[in-house]
Amino acid sequence: MVRKVISRSPLSLPEVEKLLSESEIQLTSLQQRVLDYVRKHSKLPADEAEELIRELMEKFELTREEAVQVADICPTHVEELRAILSGYKRLVPFLLFSEEKLQAIIELVKEHLKEKGGE
Repeated sequence: MVRKVISRSPLSLPEVEKLLSESEIQLTSLQQRVLDYVRKHSKLPADEAEELIRELMEKFELTREEAVQVADICPTHVEELRAILSGYKRLVPFLLFSEEKLQAIIELVKEHLKEKGGE
């Protein structure tokens, strides 16, 4: 069977977990290893991660790719956030953010972690 890619969009670890968990077909060994990995490393449930991604994109004008990375890692310190954002192709994005904006992003992440009951 020929498969065609219709669209591409970055997925957070919790979204991957949700998709693989809901799969009605038997998972291949690779898919099962991916599922085990995301279960181990996901810090938020899928709905909470998607809400965080949406808020990061709307409030802080992050790209989806950047927002997904923030949601996957859930940084709790400005230095961690700078390290995450500095790897993207935009003109040194962490320099475009004020210290207040970076701290606001950290506070938003912490809110979502508290809602999960993680921290």
